[in-house]
Amino acid sequence: MSQTVEGGEGLAPGVHEEGTPEVAHRATGYSWYVLGVLVIVYVLNFVDRNIISILAEDIKADLGIRDDQIGFLYGTAFGVFYALFGIPLGKLADSWHRVRLMTAGLAIWSLMTALSGFAKNFAMLSVARVGVGIGEATASPSAYSLISDWFPKKMR
Repeated sequence: MSQTVEGGEGLAPGVHEEGTPEVAHRATGYSWYVLGVLVIVYVLNFVDRNIISILAEDIKADLGIRDDQIGFLYGTAFGVFYALFGIPLGKLADSWHRVRLMTAGLAIWSLMTALSGFAKNFAMLSVARVGVGIGEATASPSAYSLISDWFPKKMR
């Protein structure tokens, strides 16, 4: 790793001007730690995304909602907002602090998943699912960018 980058005198060893780590030819122990944390975040993301389908019958019985409403909660309420917010949040991941963005997204989708458990009707559950979709939209762009920071191209 180089000590400085073009015009970047005084930078810490292995850090680019943008403040991202310079990737060596092999991954460090910390790189694998980062990957492990990202895997855990992705597992939480996956469970929160699919919790409606896992608990569909119980939700229908508890809230008295129909199959088409469950489909809306699982698909439209989550998916549309996940896709809609994915593009601007992906752009933000490229220009802002990715760890903070992912942390904020994790907090939002976890809070919204918890609020889903307190929902008393279809409308409350719909709003919570929209929040889950928006929060989860931060995860993939941030994770891909972090992985490219910490792992050399040949290992990705």
